[in-house]
Formats: sequence, structure tokens, C-alpha cells
Amino acid sequence: MTTTEIFVGERAAAAALARTADGPGKPAVWAPDPPPEPDPPGSSAALARALARFEADALAQEPDSIVLADDSDAALAAALVAAKLLIRVSAADAARDPSSANGRLIAQLAGAYTRPA
Repeated sequence: MTTTEIFVGERAAAAALARTADGPGKPAVWAPDPPPEPDPPGSSAALARALARFEADALAQEPDSIVLADDSDAALAAALVAAKLLIRVSAADAARDPSSANGRLIAQLAGAYTRPA
């Protein structure tokens, strides 16, 4: 059985973290494209879109785990969906940032990510 991991966050951060993964195959990176029009400040619209998109992708891909690269709305959405679907969640230090609301929530849902040696 092949273990599948999805690395989630802003595209550059998720891709950089995915490059540290070991194991067979190319790790998957999930980073939604920004909306054509920016959301108003404080809006939960990006989080709502990311929740729906990540849930559809997670159900289709059936990952064994997700790794959060940062404390973006995409990472928080993935953590919430993964917790709901009983998918293991781990997070890099940047994703568990105690200075952000997303980071504090992610820290409650995710274990620490340790890069392979």
C-alpha cells in the first residue's frame, strides 16, 4: 500500500515543503488559485471556497495524511476537512504560528511535522 501525502498551503510554501518528502512518487501539492476579485478584508469567503474544494479533492484522492506548510486559509480549511474525514494532519512550524488565529486553530488540529532525515 502506497502512503499518499498532500502538502497544503500557499503554492510556494507547500511546494518547498513537498520537496523534503521521501517515499515513492511525486508528492501532491494542494494550493488553490486566488479568486479573480479579492475578498473583502476579514471575509470568510476564501475559507469557505477552500473547504469545499479540499473536501472534494480529499474524497477523490483518499490521502493517508496531509502536511500543512503555512497558516493560510487553505491550510486551515484542509486541517478542518482532514479532521472531519479522519485523515492524519501534521503541520510545519509556520503553520502552527501562535501569532495568527489560523495558526492557533491549526495547532489544535495538527501534530508537528518532522522532515525526513
